[in-house]
Amino acid sequence: MSSTASIETERNPRPGRPRDPEVDRAIVRATLKALADHGYRGMSIEGVAEEAGVGKTTIYRRYASKVEMVVAALSTLRDPGHSLPDTGRVRTDLSGMMALARTTLLRGFSLMGAVLVEEDRNPELLKLVRERIIGPRRDEAVTMLQRAVDRGEIRPDVDPEAAVHAIVGSLFMRRLLGVPESEEWIRQTVEVVCRGVLADPRGS
Repeated sequence: MSSTASIETERNPRPGRPRDPEVDRAIVRATLKALADHGYRGMSIEGVAEEAGVGKTTIYRRYASKVEMVVAALSTLRDPGHSLPDTGRVRTDLSGMMALARTTLLRGFSLMGAVLVEEDRNPELLKLVRERIIGPRRDEAVTMLQRAVDRGEIRPDVDPEAAVHAIVGSLFMRRLLGVPESEEWIRQTVEVVCRGVLADPRGS
């Protein structure tokens, strides 16, 4: 079945018919494009529906509001098949975390800017982004570092959350300065962090 036929079928689904994943992907692509092109205030569900080739009712079956639609689309910027590493060595885990954060940041930095400018006008948008995207990913990274604390690699007096903020914050600073992140820079940053948090900086 062609994608056009799939979309037409989705507009008039049979009772109990599962949602078409291609339609889901089309809506996500259209949402991210609209957010990048027009910002949150300038985009609309009608425009996303037209770009995706679906009816508004198709979108409303999935999302109760524009906020829900945008947050769901932003959550796809990190490949759901990629989770933070758990290799048993904190240097390797930190390098993997930074590489994953770098990829996500490359895909979504400007889009997150479009969300941040809405904090005063549409606080619910940023609230949901923090609750559903940023917070859970921070917690995942904190858990990764806590495992290293439990293994004795990281000193027990180190706050894993503060370490996560320092590591991810360095990526944002590079992006704001317009300086590309390289594999060598990631390695050097991991070394700087490890010297500050490891129980034995020569190990791990």
